[in-house]
Amino acid sequence: MHAIATPSFSTKPAPGDWLYVALSALALVGSVVKAPFFPSDDPALFEYYGWAMLHGQRLYADLLDVKPPSIYLVNELWQWLFGENYALHTYAEAAVAAATIALFALLLRRWKIRAWALGTFLFAAFFMLPLREFDYAEQYAVFFIVLGLYLSARGSNFFGGAAIALATTFWPPAVLTTIPILVQPIARRERLLLGAGFVATVVLYLVVSLAAFGPQFFADLGEVWAERATARGYMGPFRIVGLPYGPAIAALGLMVVLAVRRPVGDASRFALIWSACALAGTAIPPNFFENYFVPSTPAFAMAIASFGFSIGDVVRRPMMARIAAFVVVLAAAGLIVIAVQRVASLRTMLIAFETNYVVVGHWIRSSLGSGATIYSDEYLPEVYLAAHARMPYHSSLLLFSAERGTWRSDPQVLIFGPHHTPAFTQAQKPLAATLHGGLIFDPACPGRTGTLVLYASHDSVAALRCTSYQLLFGSQR
Repeated sequence: MHAIATPSFSTKPAPGDWLYVALSALALVGSVVKAPFFPSDDPALFEYYGWAMLHGQRLYADLLDVKPPSIYLVNELWQWLFGENYALHTYAEAAVAAATIALFALLLRRWKIRAWALGTFLFAAFFMLPLREFDYAEQYAVFFIVLGLYLSARGSNFFGGAAIALATTFWPPAVLTTIPILVQPIARRERLLLGAGFVATVVLYLVVSLAAFGPQFFADLGEVWAERATARGYMGPFRIVGLPYGPAIAALGLMVVLAVRRPVGDASRFALIWSACALAGTAIPPNFFENYFVPSTPAFAMAIASFGFSIGDVVRRPMMARIAAFVVVLAAAGLIVIAVQRVASLRTMLIAFETNYVVVGHWIRSSLGSGATIYSDEYLPEVYLAAHARMPYHSSLLLFSAERGTWRSDPQVLIFGPHHTPAFTQAQKPLAATLHGGLIFDPACPGRTGTLVLYASHDSVAALRCTSYQLLFGSQR
């Protein structure tokens, strides 16, 4: 695939281009500054699996989740390199994001898009700022997607196909990225090379995974995907509107609509097809999360840049411009809320949920040692990561419900809350486990563990001293 030169494209960046490049760098710095001091939600789970793998637990044997191994292997690498210094984790993840942005700029320049710097800035801002932190699987997928498209634009379709194949190991719908390449007027040999690079990489990946993880790699993934389709707690397609990335991706999409006009050149056609494929990819998983829309950001940004964006576009479609401005305000408000919460969490750790999780996790580890078995009634991977704990079951999906499955080992600590605390915990009386007869759990520091309610086995509760929790909590403030 070769880009068609346009008379208006200059190989030398203009002064205005450098301004957009500087703003892109500023967006990167802002994303680092607003990142939490400790991973949360899915990034915390990925980090926890990385730590567990580094300390002898086996993926797809002791640890199960719905994703292929790539995201866990990356986090095992971060754990090996940086340990518990999560600031360094953030810097490493930001370096990957910076490389992604640089590759995207090179891709637009390879296509000889005049507004390449504007497109780079839009991509950088919408790629990093709306999400609370780094280390989502889709962010790594975008790196390989953009790398694959750049290599293909340079005529290296075999390696481009290989890069897109690696992207699918983080975000399976990335396979659709081959479509905008294949619909271009390229030689049959180039199409075959793209397919060969993709297939060869997938086959090699599966062979290595089979050798590393055994046959259960295939069997257990199917089982967990079936469980995921019926698991509670997943997000419906309309709930993302209330999250920062919902309005952000909507705003970027509306900007695409504002920018589209005739004539549609090769770069514009490519970007629009890529955008359609990226959006289609969000419908492939059985559930919706806001991070599923992350791979749409480079496609949308390229589409806007390929047409250019000016005041004339706003005048031409005033109603659409008003809607887009309103959605941009919503997205900006979401970012402001994140920033305020970040400042508040630095000033008073008590009101920061994830800080309470981290403190509780460290308290459990300081009391019971690394490797304590914890049962969490809700999805709290932060506690497992901070406690260096073990799960009493082998699938992270069981974190969503207390009613699923049976324990493979007796937990030492039970955690309830913070969003839904069962009525039977309000009495703060000993609990008898129904899954394993005869196991008794006593309340642990009732009323002193913030938003969480803890019980510990009769043999472990004495080690969870309330005074040590208060001292540890004070050290985090």
